[in-house]
Amino acid sequence: MIISPQRDCTWTYYQGRLSINLTTDEGVSYLFKTHFDVESLYERPDVNTPFTIADAQLLTTYQDGVDKILKDEGKALDLGLNAVACMRFVKPAIPTSRWYLPYGGRNVEFDDGDVVTIYTKSGNVGDCLVLTKCDADGLTRLMLLNRFLLVDGNKGVPLGQMIRVRPDCVCAFRSIQGGHVVRYA
Repeated sequence: MIISPQRDCTWTYYQGRLSINLTTDEGVSYLFKTHFDVESLYERPDVNTPFTIADAQLLTTYQDGVDKILKDEGKALDLGLNAVACMRFVKPAIPTSRWYLPYGGRNVEFDDGDVVTIYTKSGNVGDCLVLTKCDADGLTRLMLLNRFLLVDGNKGVPLGQMIRVRPDCVCAFRSIQGGHVVRYA
């Protein structure tokens, strides 16, 4: 599915969630509901605020990263659109580096749109999309790609939620193949 911002794509709300009216280049219209309730938004776009060229550029960046690990166009679009909404409108998460392991001093090269992995001090693993490599506070903004990441005890992060950590907590993406963890730098 190809989406161009000039095709009447707009931000809106549906059942208390930030949503996007999408029109494909073929002229088919869709309503896409993001993961974000109105209460979780830092900035609330007016109904029918255009999905801009900058939004489309973010979408391309995020989808390109997700496409490297996920070959399902529909799921990649879903994650990409949620990432744009997360980056543009969701309240920045509080810094949570204390819950995650630093990567042992080795610098990992990553950029906006890359898929990376973070490890909790309690032994859990989460895969994330890099929203911003370094924000104004020097932290990396990530969006969780897993259904849920248990951080500590009963504290957890659901799919699509923003995580802000020090860059040294970000690791290269891992995937499990044949029971072994394989890292992609």
